[in-house]
Amino acid sequence: MKTKIAFVFFTLLAFSCNSKQEENKTNTVNNSKKEIVNDTTSTTKTADAVHYQTSVFDDPKFADRIKGDKEKLKKLSEEQLFSEMSSKSTAKLNEKQQLFFNTNSNYELLCFAKGNLFQESNNDYVFIVYDKENIKTKILLYNDKTSQYAELFKDIKVENRLENADCGSYSFGTLDYQFAIEHLIMNEDALKITPQYYLEDVPVKITDISKDDNFVLKEGCFAKNASRKNLANTLCISTSPVYSNWECLQYNKTNNTFFIFYSQAFAD
Repeated sequence: MKTKIAFVFFTLLAFSCNSKQEENKTNTVNNSKKEIVNDTTSTTKTADAVHYQTSVFDDPKFADRIKGDKEKLKKLSEEQLFSEMSSKSTAKLNEKQQLFFNTNSNYELLCFAKGNLFQESNNDYVFIVYDKENIKTKILLYNDKTSQYAELFKDIKVENRLENADCGSYSFGTLDYQFAIEHLIMNEDALKITPQYYLEDVPVKITDISKDDNFVLKEGCFAKNASRKNLANTLCISTSPVYSNWECLQYNKTNNTFFIFYSQAFAD
């Protein structure tokens, strides 16, 4: 009798252990599935995340590469070339904008454009300046509705949608850096001849590129899925003082960002 009772007890114990092991296996499999699902979600979010540009001037990994360029910019400024350009450009501004540059003497104004950049007022501005303190060119934006100034790339983010387009050309660096290289450093001799007139052919504009003679849309390159209908209030920056080379951005009101959607090279 004792033998039978012992047998039954051990049988029940073994069944209980097996059931517990199966439960643990099931939980492990379910948890693994959950982890896989979570990993997949995380990957999807990463893949869909928008990549915003960091100005080459502010990116530590390019510090050594652009060190010589910054030294050249500093030299041009110390030779008073930028100040001559700044005096003439500032004189063309209204009283409010003149006050801004007169009270921010660290900025030397190289060129500017006016228009409905933020889609709320025709009195918005884009300024390209040399920042003496930080030794770099900056693209400053003025929103007339909010009366605020902002630095492109730093205060207002920029997405380059041309990265996934086959535009057939490549230039190193963000637009603020490209401007410094193409219009200032590489054309130092022309700049020195008549600095006050050097940027008379304005290398920055707020325009409708479908109606502007500087743009040959059939020769240019659009980002994938970019609209080709509503092209008004487009911010365009010249990337060459010789050829009709431009990169153009549009403002996204939903998230207060800009995106580069059009470029053209050698489209004369």
